[in-house]
Amino acid sequence: MPSEGKKKHSQITKFIHPIANLPLASRHRVSQILFHPTQAFVAIQSHDRSVEVFRIRTEEEIKRKQARRRKRAQEKQKQGKTEEAKSGDDETETALVDMFTPYLVVRASGKIRSLHYGPDDKATKPGIQVSKTSGFINRLNII
Repeated sequence: MPSEGKKKHSQITKFIHPIANLPLASRHRVSQILFHPTQAFVAIQSHDRSVEVFRIRTEEEIKRKQARRRKRAQEKQKQGKTEEAKSGDDETETALVDMFTPYLVVRASGKIRSLHYGPDDKATKPGIQVSKTSGFINRLNII
């Protein structure tokens, strides 16, 4: 017979809390997320035989993108296409989606078991090594 103390500790605590959603090309669930150790890339593996690579934007690129959005919003407002004027507070706030830009989608011929970034040396281009369930390993350059 379990004691009362064990019942209290058997409750599962949620360790990962969602912050935002990234727009993925695939509607399947994500099975692996891998950040490149030295480059500004993140790879997201789905269960539908695809790997999506996102490039992480620099602070300058994010500021330029926000400036373009503000300029387009002002032009639309001048043309009368929008009724409401947005406040200028969004220049200090950076959304998570603005930090990532889609870079490459890799579709494999078979089910992907795992992925890994290739060796990180200056002689070779950055790439992804994809291990398939059939036992084959493919290396794909991402630049």
